[in-house]
Amino acid sequence: RPPAVPLAELLDALDATTEDIVRERIAVEHPLQPFDVRNVAPGALITQVPDQPFSFDATVLRAARAALGDREDKPLFVDGPLSIADAGADVALADLVGFFKDPVRGFFRALDYTFPADVDGVDDAMPVEINPLEEWTVGDRMLADMLRGLPPKRALNAEWCRGTLPPGQLGWRKAKEILDKAVMLADEAMGLRSEPPRVVDVDIDLGTGRRLTGTVTPVFGDKLVSVTYSKLDGKHLLAAWIPLLALAAHAPGRPWSAVCIGRSKTGTRVRREVIETKEIPAVELLADLVAIYDAGRREPIPLPLKTSFAWADARRCGEDPIKEAGHRWRSTDRYPGDDAQPAHVRAWGDRAPLDELMQPLRPGEEHPGEGNRLGAFAARVWLPLLQAMQGGR
Repeated sequence: RPPAVPLAELLDALDATTEDIVRERIAVEHPLQPFDVRNVAPGALITQVPDQPFSFDATVLRAARAALGDREDKPLFVDGPLSIADAGADVALADLVGFFKDPVRGFFRALDYTFPADVDGVDDAMPVEINPLEEWTVGDRMLADMLRGLPPKRALNAEWCRGTLPPGQLGWRKAKEILDKAVMLADEAMGLRSEPPRVVDVDIDLGTGRRLTGTVTPVFGDKLVSVTYSKLDGKHLLAAWIPLLALAAHAPGRPWSAVCIGRSKTGTRVRREVIETKEIPAVELLADLVAIYDAGRREPIPLPLKTSFAWADARRCGEDPIKEAGHRWRSTDRYPGDDAQPAHVRAWGDRAPLDELMQPLRPGEEHPGEGNRLGAFAARVWLPLLQAMQGGR
């Protein structure tokens, strides 16, 4: 390796012009990133080398030029309805029920689009405390065990052995608290499930050249009895409403009903709602739900469940639907709203205003009294259900 040359000796050997260039190159404070604009802007770093970028890396030069180029507005996620391969085909009842569990996410499921939050990771750490979602998981599992005939004590021991609860007395107290709520729900449901459960196969002509086929189970006499550890809300009512419509369309002469059981919104009481099928046009309502199902697989439709349910409930009660729907749509510092759901963020943007869902109606979406898409879809889905509930809400 040749010996190092002192800087002073090097500068003495150069002429004045070259000496100035060398001094400037040594004194330059170079950017940390190679694609920094100063590296590729002629004269930004070395003034004596005009019209030339101070970079020998062609890839970095292209990256910097791209960063400085004209930027277009971010395109819409979907700028119009997509085509679907099975348009006009018969519909499976299970697919229809699954879609209305989350209609906006149903569009992404039709595209086989998976959100990162949908992929469960493996957590091998022992919990010190459990969050509300984990509490619901534990409670729902205990409830399911008891509905299958497992005594409460054994359901509690089974959950303890799973390792999902905090250790020691802290976990045991939490487990008993959850068990007490689950026992109240199970007792309420078992009192309505006295008749043997049976399966009803349905095959319904929707009157449009399409059929709705599937299986409704379990059916207890003329009743559907659903129970959840969650606080009873619109999505639980809708999950019972669609199979109930299928039963009413399949055998219209019978007094079908559905009983939905869950926790009350406040306190620890059990809440029960009854839905009846007296004088309802079941086939017509199912055909309209299938039309919404088709539309929701072509594009994200403005039908977030909590927001749309609040809109329809307010409309029926004579209240301000925009105000009530806004409460369920907008997030607060303490509670996330519908606007924070991953599917809704992907469809309409982060913390989108409610106005994004209140777009003008399109042909075929009209509903009396509603002048925007959110209101029309909410009325078509929820108002028949609310009217069929015992007492009409």
